Amino acid sequence: MGKTGWYRAWLALLLLLATRPATGAEKAGMLPEEEALFALMIDQEQLVEVATRAPKPLSQIAENVTVITAEQIAAMHAHSLGEVLSRQAGGFLSFSGREIIGDEPLRLLGTRRHHTLVLLDGVRLNLSSVGYSLINFIPLGIIKRIEIIKGPASSAWGSSLGGVVNILTKETGSGAPTAGISASYGEAASRDLAADLALGNERIGAFIYGGNISSDGLKNERYSERDALFGKLRLALPNDTTTITAAAGSSDLSFKALDWRDAWDIANLDVYEEIASDNLWATLYLDHRLSDRFGLHLAFQHYQNDFSQDDRSLGSGSGGPKGDFIYLQKWEDRSSTVSGRLSYNGDTLAANLGAESSRSKLRASTASGVFFGPTSSADDPLSEERRGVYANVTWLHGPLTITPGLRYDFHANSDEVVSPSLGLTWQLRDDTLLRASAARGFSAPFLARSEDNPDLQPELIWAYQAGIETRLIPCLLSKLTLFHLDIDQVWNDFGSPIINDGKARWNGFELDLKSIEYKGLSLAANFTWAKEEGKMVEDEGNGRDEAYSANLIFAYLHRESGIRGELAGNYLWFNYDMIVEEPASGMLWDLTLSREFPLALGRGELFVKARNIFNGNQFWDIDYPNPGRWLMAGASFRF
Repeated sequence: MGKTGWYRAWLALLLLLATRPATGAEKAGMLPEEEALFALMIDQEQLVEVATRAPKPLSQIAENVTVITAEQIAAMHAHSLGEVLSRQAGGFLSFSGREIIGDEPLRLLGTRRHHTLVLLDGVRLNLSSVGYSLINFIPLGIIKRIEIIKGPASSAWGSSLGGVVNILTKETGSGAPTAGISASYGEAASRDLAADLALGNERIGAFIYGGNISSDGLKNERYSERDALFGKLRLALPNDTTTITAAAGSSDLSFKALDWRDAWDIANLDVYEEIASDNLWATLYLDHRLSDRFGLHLAFQHYQNDFSQDDRSLGSGSGGPKGDFIYLQKWEDRSSTVSGRLSYNGDTLAANLGAESSRSKLRASTASGVFFGPTSSADDPLSEERRGVYANVTWLHGPLTITPGLRYDFHANSDEVVSPSLGLTWQLRDDTLLRASAARGFSAPFLARSEDNPDLQPELIWAYQAGIETRLIPCLLSKLTLFHLDIDQVWNDFGSPIINDGKARWNGFELDLKSIEYKGLSLAANFTWAKEEGKMVEDEGNGRDEAYSANLIFAYLHRESGIRGELAGNYLWFNYDMIVEEPASGMLWDLTLSREFPLALGRGELFVKARNIFNGNQFWDIDYPNPGRWLMAGASFRF
């Protein structure tokens, strides 16, 4: 079969299934309780912002989108955003050790780390120093919803060749005050503490969160700690048409990353590495209803990150006493954005017209200890301006939705880019939705890269996706997406400086399955496969051509007693990271048991979570082995 033959075969099979006559059982319909469960699994009227930057029903979104709710996150009893995202179809997270918290490299559909744009209430988190975002500083307790678009979203968001992770924070209170407290403790003195409070009325409301997470290190003394604070304030003006929302957060993270004890067979290599990442972000929104159809959204966003990589002595070789300072690299990232959007919402037509302007600053410095001779230096600050204008329209015609989009981006340090897109959805039957999209996208050089090579140009992509979401198989919700990503001006990252070097292509598919609940039992599974072709694969011969990930989740819920159980397995193979020595890729299984119980003023829950219960191995570098089986137990209370 030719290069695209299997795509045609899949599409032909899907269309055949989608258009076949319904059987008698299907015509009779499902039981009411089954319909209700499916409505919870696939709420097609749920409003999602990531596709067009304005709320839009999921059923009208042509792109491959996944939505994760706060309730789903709470049921996982996860400790990091990477842990949550690793369970989603299309998300490749290779981690670095799988500690309670650490580095969490994210690549959507197998693309590069810097190809994914991460947003927190609209604040762009991708750094000017490395191009990607450090998602490990975001506390889960502030998240209301996560929206993931897999594939380029440049016609709405600009530089986002691989996709967008849009994180929306919890709402302020608007009635009786609510509060929550949670605490868990486990091996290696690992703990996760959090508390939140929401209060207010129709005019004014607030949400406050504080949390601490830490561990003495589950493997190779990889200790970690994060303190986080977040607050949001909402004010509705007396004219009943204008709402002002302000939010700000601080998250200070530190962890031990590496223990280079005789790595690469080098005797007396006496170094370990500490990472510190101090983050501060703030947003100010104004939403004004001009009329029943028109709305205006204005926003100011700011993000700053102070990141340091500190090498110190292990005290076992020539580096001096344990903890002695050897070498330090530090980056100070600052970015501010002003944006505005005019929206129209009609019965069959919705439209958005928006613009944004941002300015980024970066300053790098280094220092060395007595091992190399005490020195320090600081580079001159770098800066860049970016501006973008975008428009999109959603038109409904019976079962068909058509969404064209267009954006123009100006970058002071590289070429201008125009990004068109076209999306279609077709409600073929009550139980079947078809999606298709074509989009041009790009990944613009970030400040550190454009400083290394002023001639570096954006990577450009044409992306094509087609998918089906259906209940044709009884008691099962099935979602299949095929994708083809064709990238030009690819960055060759095997030299210095990075240069534009040829083309690359990713072909693959993503399959996501969810069963209905039967006697408390349910099953969820997903599998994503991506294959890379192109000049870099051929020239380097490094086997970075294939990636696949899988998740298998068995769940049980006894509603009367509040007992819940979950067995979740995660498997990942990512050839891009397999070029390092001694990789290991096995399925890791986690077991969670919990029980909810009523309180006089709310509800409580006790839980225990056993990680890697079969002592599996899944790591890409011998210096980052994952821990074996480890346990945490805790309790949470909602009032």
